[in-house]
Amino acid sequence: MMGNDKKRILVIEDDEEMRSLLKDFFEEDGFEIDSVSNGSEAFRKIAREPFDLIITDIRMPGLTGLDILPGIKKLQPEVSIIVITAFGSEEVSRKAFDRGATAYLEKPILFNKLRTLVHEMVF
Repeated sequence: MMGNDKKRILVIEDDEEMRSLLKDFFEEDGFEIDSVSNGSEAFRKIAREPFDLIITDIRMPGLTGLDILPGIKKLQPEVSIIVITAFGSEEVSRKAFDRGATAYLEKPILFNKLRTLVHEMVF
């Protein structure tokens, strides 16, 4: 880790309100949070900095969360990835896991469930 013991999470979410909610929620929980609004920005961050966990939305302009999963795993093979979506289905879930997702959650997000999942993945 980069000189501190805080676990680092990258949030990839195009909805500014949701991105802000996730950032605030996990910062209050003691995590170091970076957030970006699209897949291209995510790749730039992931190529330069290590993360303990990545939380990504699926439906975003440009590259979708499903599009970026294989590239994330190529850049940081050990990172855990939680995929979140408001447009879930069995097919979307299967694609997410096939492409490297560690977990899959549908919106609206139950934040206590998300917190438990995150703690299980990074500690």
